[in-house]
Amino acid sequence: MEEKALKTSVFVNETVFCDTAEVPIDADFTLPDYCPDISKIFKCRAVPHIASKGINGKEITIEGSVCITLLYSDKDGVLSSYEYQYPFSKSLEMSEECSTASIRCKIRTEYINCRAVTSRKVDIHGAAGISIKVFRRKCTDIISDFNDDNIELKRGIAPATVPMGFAEKYLMIEEEIRTGQGQPPVKSILRYDANSCVKETKVIKDKAVVKGEITLNILYCAESTSTPQCVKTTIPFSQIVDVAGITEECLCDTKSEIAFMDLKPRMSVSGENKCFSLTAKLLLTCEAYCSNDVAVILDAFSRRYQSDIKKSKVCFDKITHNISEIYHCKKSLELEEEVSSVVDLWCNVQSYTAKFENCEMVICGTIVVGMIVCKNEGNAIYCEKSIDFEYKYPIKCEIGTPHTEPQIEVLSCGYTITSSNCIEVRIELGINAAVYEKSEIPLISEMSIDNEHTIERKSKAALMVYYCSEGDKVWNIARNYNASVEEIMRMNSLEDDSLPEGKMILVPMI
Repeated sequence: MEEKALKTSVFVNETVFCDTAEVPIDADFTLPDYCPDISKIFKCRAVPHIASKGINGKEITIEGSVCITLLYSDKDGVLSSYEYQYPFSKSLEMSEECSTASIRCKIRTEYINCRAVTSRKVDIHGAAGISIKVFRRKCTDIISDFNDDNIELKRGIAPATVPMGFAEKYLMIEEEIRTGQGQPPVKSILRYDANSCVKETKVIKDKAVVKGEITLNILYCAESTSTPQCVKTTIPFSQIVDVAGITEECLCDTKSEIAFMDLKPRMSVSGENKCFSLTAKLLLTCEAYCSNDVAVILDAFSRRYQSDIKKSKVCFDKITHNISEIYHCKKSLELEEEVSSVVDLWCNVQSYTAKFENCEMVICGTIVVGMIVCKNEGNAIYCEKSIDFEYKYPIKCEIGTPHTEPQIEVLSCGYTITSSNCIEVRIELGINAAVYEKSEIPLISEMSIDNEHTIERKSKAALMVYYCSEGDKVWNIARNYNASVEEIMRMNSLEDDSLPEGKMILVPMI
């Protein structure tokens, strides 16, 4: 009878929408009067950021901008640049309303092409790709016990990490960054790179304390010299994110990403342009889980009456590793032409994938190294090279299928000119990854007993002799003959459910 069933609730994250979308980048602009004419384009870079995202009924709305930086030289070979913000908005429709669900988005530049229509006008075409995942916390009721002496229950433990909460918080950072000691005043910014990385997350009741840093590299034109100057700095940040329901025992998968950034030269109090004004908007994402193995009923049967058992497949995720490491990558790059000096060098993670093999998490990816170098005759040229990297981390995987969505950022890069056509590049990568093990377990969600219809016995004898086959289990034998597992174990002095092939056991039939 239904009232005999005792139920418990298990919580999992259910994906309700998963898709990708393309954002076209079609722009043309004319250089302002303060920029020199274009003689040669070195590089057109497009860095997309998602500023906001939301769900209204069935509609997903994503808004952001693509920061386009044109790096070029004028007729005298002097480096110049111009930054252009290209706004975008993307809408997608889901098949059902999910206003209370959470949304995760990632965006990356797929390709970018540019051409100079005139010495003042530039035409740009490209695309950015967005991956969207909408999920919500789902409750599933399962049977945890059944009050009936005639019912045999196969009990077990589902190793799970219960989703406790998902929270996002935007953090505004305003900072004044000074040039280094002895560096000349700033005339204009040529290029800058910024990456955000979480260093530590401390969980307290209903809150996550997130600490991290932004690494910022600036290349600028100086007022007193034609040689571009570099400024490298690290900006720490710390923020409390409210995540209802979490405790000190919870694990937190925390990531940070730049939603907006603006950098401009700023005049100091002394009247010199020796500092920069930075405005940045960070998105902190905290996904909290609590390790809580769940007592479940894996199977059941009645020894006397006919029964109706329904099972539901429940997908459990368990965090097994929370990785935050710095990975060092070094490689020598051969150039097609001989160079005398490097004006600027930067690195971007182009793509990466994670896989699991031989008890290791393996992340394989490609880093694009861009550089402006001077040839021996003094002319500046742009070079671009790719570096493949492979990061390995040992894991213990015992219960299910592992999966992860790592975040990889370039923390710093340096170089050494080893010969006239060879440069050794050194890169620091920040790797953040929570490794989950997914287990899909069929559990009993409904069970009813028909007390008016008894089971037809396979034998009228009180005892039956059974010879075990390979792989036999006590539970399976008891289920097949509607016998008591406890009685089989006691009568045959068994301590284990597994039985050796050929073993003779007695099965009580009453």
